[in-house]
Amino acid sequence: MTEQTHMLVLTGDAGIKQATEVADSLRQAIDNHAAIAIDTQTISAADITTVQTLLAARVHARAKGKALTMLAPLGAPLQAVLDAAGFLTPGQDQTAFWSATTDKPAGH
Repeated sequence: MTEQTHMLVLTGDAGIKQATEVADSLRQAIDNHAAIAIDTQTISAADITTVQTLLAARVHARAKGKALTMLAPLGAPLQAVLDAAGFLTPGQDQTAFWSATTDKPAGH
């Protein structure tokens, strides 16, 4: 039996002011679960630090042989940062990561 996907819900300000807390939450989820789905619907603020933190978490998860995915739709503040910074343009290396999955994690 495979482990169910753990849902990590990011809330409130996920930008530079809370970067350490966001990174800690991601690190803890990666350390404790084989598969993590990130829900950003309830974040109230995001910035380039949010994007960098999520990309670093993805690298960390892959290095540990774990899966880190984004749930759709992305929260509006994160979507706005990704759009403004060009992360969603065709040809970007990380476009597939931000093209969040609409599937709910198992058990949710």
